[in-house]
Amino acid sequence: MASKQKRLVGFPTVEEFRAILKAEKRNNYKLAYVLGFGSGLRLSEIVGPAPNSNQDIKPLMPEQVNLNNKQIKVFGKGGKERITTINPLFPLRESMIKLLPLHIERRTIQKAFGRTTERVLKRKLHFHSLRHGFGNHMVNDRGLPLPMVQGFLGHSRLDTTGIYTKANPVQAINKVWEGF
Repeated sequence: MASKQKRLVGFPTVEEFRAILKAEKRNNYKLAYVLGFGSGLRLSEIVGPAPNSNQDIKPLMPEQVNLNNKQIKVFGKGGKERITTINPLFPLRESMIKLLPLHIERRTIQKAFGRTTERVLKRKLHFHSLRHGFGNHMVNDRGLPLPMVQGFLGHSRLDTTGIYTKANPVQAINKVWEGF
């Protein structure tokens, strides 16, 4: 039996995310993807929890998004409240905010995202990988300190945030060689 090769990167890069957005034609799906990758939101924080969940999370509403301050107020797991950023690479627009709350079933958007990544990236990713991509982008591309990213993601423990920020070997090698 052939062993399955493990990929070094289990989340989309910024370039791959741009390709995913370009391939997705439905604006409400695009908005969900941008909220996941651009702001680090969980799917439950975007559309609400799974029907069998005991989490009391409400879908994201327009009044939670402050375009002027470039931030989103999130009510997440365990009733925790946090503020996260709107990524300048994938800014939200007033026309997008008018789509909130998104009336999309969780499984529907998860399946659509998986099909899109399979078609565009030739590998299937889960919606939650967008959140991993956000953490990685903020730490490794933008250089934000891990505690700041921890706050954006709403983690109570710093080591949990570290899981989202896998080092990119190519990027690490390039950093070592910068300035020589």
